[in-house]
This record gives sequence, C-alpha cells and structure tokens, in this order.
Amino acid sequence: MSGTLQDSTSNRDRDPGFEADLREAVDRWKINDVLTRYCRALDRCDLELMKQVYWPDAIDDHGISCGNAHEFAEMIIREIAVWFEVAMHAITNVHIELDGDTAYSEAYLISYCKVKGDRAKIESVFGSTYLKNLSAADSAGGHDYLYGGRYIDRLEKRGGVWRIAKRKVLMDWNRNEPSRDIWHEGMYAALSSHGRRDRQDVCYQALDRSLNP
Repeated sequence: MSGTLQDSTSNRDRDPGFEADLREAVDRWKINDVLTRYCRALDRCDLELMKQVYWPDAIDDHGISCGNAHEFAEMIIREIAVWFEVAMHAITNVHIELDGDTAYSEAYLISYCKVKGDRAKIESVFGSTYLKNLSAADSAGGHDYLYGGRYIDRLEKRGGVWRIAKRKVLMDWNRNEPSRDIWHEGMYAALSSHGRRDRQDVCYQALDRSLNP
C-alpha cells in the first residue's frame, strides 16, 4: 500500500504540469457551478442567488434588456414571477476557454416556460399574429414555449472567486403552442411532489440536510 502511494506521489512530482492541470480543472468546475447556479436562481426566483452569479459591474445583454447585470436580475426575477406559471432552464453543452483569471464560455441552453393564460400577456410574449390565430378556448389557457439558445459569457476570477463579467444571450430556435399539460390524471396523478418558485422548493431543504421523505 505504502509503495503504491509513494509511486503515485513521485509520478506527480515528476510531472511539472500536474499542479497547473489541477488548477485548471478546479477553475472549470467553479465556472460550471456559476452557470448552473444562474439557472437555479432564475427558476426559483431567487434574487439573492442570482446577484451572486454576476460581479456588481457586470453587463447582461439578454435582448429584452442590456445593462447592469444586478439591475437585470432585479427586473427578471420580478417579471418572471408575474408572467410565467412555470420556468425551467437547462444547461447542456458547455465549452470553456481559460486565459489566466479570465474565461470565455459558450453554454447551450434549453428553456421551457409556461405563459399565464391572459390575452394581454400572450400577445406581449408571442405577438399579435399568434394571438389572432388562437381559438377562444386556446386563448383562455396557459401557453408553452420551448427555447433553444446559448449563453456567451466572459467570466473573471477576482479574489479567487469566479463570476460573470459580461453575458450575451443568443436565440437559435423556439416553438410555441397552447399548453397541454396534465397534472391530476394518469401517471401524473401519482407525481404529487411539484417544484416551487421560491426558497421553499425541496432543493433548498436538501442543501440544509433536512429533506423529508
């Protein structure tokens, strides 16, 4: 056993790039954590968490707004609670290029949101042509949209902490239709544990090690 450990240690000592590789791996892990924390903050409407993702002087260009990222966070957390019944943002492919204490990332995004069943909201989100083509029954309920895009970020490490310094959001595709969700029939009736859009969501309980069965 001891010989194996000594061999492993000596191999690391002989590799001058080991420490650099280890630092790079940690940096990549921390950057990925920033990207996923943004999704949690948005979907759980957690303003405090979202502000921790951006530096105070960061710029966010989401298309719907472009300016200070903390001001964007205050606006989007407020608005997403008003306009959407459900929101889920998922990061898929993540490509990161490191340059010292600066990093550039491209993160693929798939988002599902359900717009509340209100004609004014439907028109504002989807446009007048979409609203005009709806039947009376369809315009009364919620509406789904799937959105595929990418987060293009410049991140900076300050004092050992990675946060976003500049973000631009790109849209690659979207799909929109009246909601056909099912909550209380078939197999969905048994799936009675639902996500919440606040800090009462189960994921926060799990972090506190107080998750109930």
